[in-house]
Amino acid sequence: MTKSIIEIKKLSKDYFLNKNKISILNEINFNIFQGDIISIMGPSGSGKSTFLNILGLLDSEFVGHYNFLNKNISKLSSNVKNIIRNEQIGFVHQFFHLIPELSILENVALPNLIYKNKYSHSILTAQNILTRFGLNDRLHSKPSILSGGEQQRVAIARALINKPCLIIADEITGNLDEKTANSVFNFFLEQIKINNLSLIYVTHNKNYAMKADQKFEISNQKLLKI
Repeated sequence: MTKSIIEIKKLSKDYFLNKNKISILNEINFNIFQGDIISIMGPSGSGKSTFLNILGLLDSEFVGHYNFLNKNISKLSSNVKNIIRNEQIGFVHQFFHLIPELSILENVALPNLIYKNKYSHSILTAQNILTRFGLNDRLHSKPSILSGGEQQRVAIARALINKPCLIIADEITGNLDEKTANSVFNFFLEQIKINNLSLIYVTHNKNYAMKADQKFEISNQKLLKI
């Protein structure tokens, strides 16, 4: 039986501005299983990033039911959610979010060091994954001297190092030129499939969205299958 990663029922999210309620998401139902690749599109301001933050356990202020790996998120402490997020969820963002003072080897090793708390193991694991990613000659370089495509590969490696069950990606090619974007996106999908991971990614690029197994759009506070 395929493992359930996420089960969401009737999830709603509202903001209050000067006592006025602003509805962002309204009674969304959503499921993802091991190995699913899911794309989400929608106009700016539609709630895509808000939804990703909820999925990634970064925002717990919502109404409705959310199970992650069969755990009710609403009943978990902040500490438990932090542990789950570090061990089971990898994040890849548009702007890389690499630490400029650290080498790319140290950047990739950091989540594993937090998880395993063993420096030599974390460094070796990071070195192995960066070598597979074709960055073995850049291990001790700082992020600032890498190209945009190389920095995004480092960010992908960092997201994968703890072997999470879920990767969440938000416009990962939005900061890259078209040729580099195509190369990085195809490489990214290949790594997801090789490792049999679940993936949820937001994109404005219809061609990238169509490469998912399931395609969704957030519109008028609803998550619609397309």
